[in-house]
Amino acid sequence: NAAATTRRRADPDDVDDDDARRPAARKDDDASAAAAAASVVASRQNPTPDDTKPSKDPPQDPRDLFDPQEHTEYGGDVVKWGQTFLVDSARACHDACVAHAGDQPAGCNVWVFCPNPSGCGSEYGPHRACWLKHQPRPDNPVGPSDATNPWTSGTLAARADTRGERGAHKRFHVVVTTNANVYQAWQVRVMYYWFLNQKAAQDPETGQMGGFTRVLHDRPDALVDEIPTCVVDRLDNEYGFVVLSRPNAFRQFFEKCPEIEEDYVLMAEPDHLYLRPLDNLMSDARTPAAFPFFYINPKNYPKLVRRFAGETLTDAEIEAMDPIGSSPVFLHKDDLRKIAPIWHDVTLKIKQDPEADKEWGWVLEMYGYTIAAKIAGLRHDLRPKLAAQPPWDKSIGDFYILHFTYGNDYDLDGKFTPGKIGKWRFDKRAWMSSIPPKNLEPPPEGCDNELVKRLVEMVNEASAALPNWEDPLGRRAKRESVGG
Repeated sequence: NAAATTRRRADPDDVDDDDARRPAARKDDDASAAAAAASVVASRQNPTPDDTKPSKDPPQDPRDLFDPQEHTEYGGDVVKWGQTFLVDSARACHDACVAHAGDQPAGCNVWVFCPNPSGCGSEYGPHRACWLKHQPRPDNPVGPSDATNPWTSGTLAARADTRGERGAHKRFHVVVTTNANVYQAWQVRVMYYWFLNQKAAQDPETGQMGGFTRVLHDRPDALVDEIPTCVVDRLDNEYGFVVLSRPNAFRQFFEKCPEIEEDYVLMAEPDHLYLRPLDNLMSDARTPAAFPFFYINPKNYPKLVRRFAGETLTDAEIEAMDPIGSSPVFLHKDDLRKIAPIWHDVTLKIKQDPEADKEWGWVLEMYGYTIAAKIAGLRHDLRPKLAAQPPWDKSIGDFYILHFTYGNDYDLDGKFTPGKIGKWRFDKRAWMSSIPPKNLEPPPEGCDNELVKRLVEMVNEASAALPNWEDPLGRRAKRESVGG
């Protein structure tokens, strides 16, 4: 189960053999280890020209950057296996990371510690387990963070401010792409309902939620009168992969749709529900901000990446590529105008390439976007709090978007049953050719997932409020009229 990887400790099946067998450097926290760690920090605080926001601050001693984040589980390549590496405290785990910062081929720059006396949820998380890891951007580390997460994590770099700029000057326009089938119709209706709800709740002067456009890459449907819609052309040949029309739709957004007044865009999908008024999470005027996906790993496919992004790319440049898809993403509209045609062309080439199509499958459009970003010279800041993905995330916390892409399965006692169809379940794919009934049953009483409960509540509220819920595209009424 690919999704389960987000909650599983890295094990020998999840990492390269070289990572699992990498010899540990000596643990002495001596001057040479500190110097190596300082070099790691310096490389991040004095970035290459590819970085968009170079820092002028001098590098800090990593031993002084002990800033543990509770309920957080940073990912990354394993430098030292934590299942049997037990230390007494989070501080000791941090210090061990400092000592291993100079390991080759990639030293430690993030660490994960289990402070819970009863362990951290699996065989890979005994009490006092200390996992030493490497991420390409330790100043913007990624990994699950949730009130129910038992782990504590830290980084050897000063963490970047991920809150974004406030103020009406950063107002954004939501752009979502769909076709005209029932499956996407009911999702985008619920999405737009909650967009309006949260926009009404924001500060009228400083709130940053602006307009909303559904870019419909299909023939006009009944929702054009309910949701602001721009109709564009569908690809003549989608090669059996409807998502191929998504980059083409964004390309046409600037050719066929009315000009938007906002300077910024939030690229979205129909299965996004807004949990609170959204903030624009871009930290400056032109650096995009995006949600990182654990399964987008360009460095795992260097040959394919070079095939589409350029044969001269170094391993380090590929490792530093954005682990993102095309949504959710905040960016300046001029940058979207720049990247959209590149994204369209690259994605089409990937689909037409048998090897790339086989390797990347249903996420090839996402790889198309991150490769296009590299070609266009756009590097995205990473914003893990932008979207929650139940059932793997459990608490609403500080999340902005509920992304209901995964199935949610529980037994009748409310116990989560990953990998097994539950007696109670919510999976959007159950309604690919129909509409979810009104007043869906909530999860069983024992379910401890706040986000799953909220998901059902949000769908139920929207279905109760929206007209013609059972027939959003008017097809039933049309059949009855013809039959009459």
